Amino acid sequence: MTTKQPDYSWAEQMVVIFARDIKDNDIAMMGGARHDIPFAAVMLAKNLYCPNLTTITTGCYINPKLTAMHYSGHTSVLYSKEADGMITGYDIFEVSERGYISFFFYHGLQMDKYGNVNLHFIGDWKKPTVRGPGAVNISMSVTPSRHYLFPIRHNKRTFVDKVDFITLPGFLDGGDSRKKAGIKGGGPCLCASPLGVFDFEEMSKRMSLKSVHEWVTVKDIVDNTGFELIIPSNVPTTQPPTKEEMQMLREEIDPTGILRGMAGRL
Repeated sequence: MTTKQPDYSWAEQMVVIFARDIKDNDIAMMGGARHDIPFAAVMLAKNLYCPNLTTITTGCYINPKLTAMHYSGHTSVLYSKEADGMITGYDIFEVSERGYISFFFYHGLQMDKYGNVNLHFIGDWKKPTVRGPGAVNISMSVTPSRHYLFPIRHNKRTFVDKVDFITLPGFLDGGDSRKKAGIKGGGPCLCASPLGVFDFEEMSKRMSLKSVHEWVTVKDIVDNTGFELIIPSNVPTTQPPTKEEMQMLREEIDPTGILRGMAGRL
């Protein structure tokens, strides 16, 4: 990796990438056990780019007012300030299963070249070497028009050729296998890691390198990925956060530096 150290963290870079991709009039579900990057991305999008974005927290609050991030997984009360309304946990399952949610965010123990995510275990299921948390409400990966992948580590243990267990389906075996399986949702559209940005090639549905962060080379990414990526002949540098994005992040969304504190965890 290069020695250049930018004045923003890789986590802040990831947040900005997702925020720029979110669309006005989307209905966003934000939260989960790992809510820092999703929360920051959704709130950054809503406050800078998407005024008509509808947000729903896992605590069942609709359109809460922007609240500074907290280092906690307990989002039900923390992110509820001046919300437009509140629904129940049953309602969250209902709206997601009916396909009303536009997108959700996932990370995982493993993810593979087709965007399949493993949150269950590593190794033989009869005697796993690592047991993960599993997932609640997997409809978030099969009914929305898209979902985002945000692995917080980029190495060959996370980016594997084939996941040991499919918790959340990406494009399964590639091509039209997701469609043949009867899955209606669009699947993963974008993956942002601490090293780069990735999308999925239209026909094969294999992961493709979209850009590299400014402190990284293409070789760094290849050396830390456990499968062969599709690599275009010209790979651009990821557009860094703007002054306005950084101001919103550091003054309003993350004033205590939770995202900056993740900088050492590659």
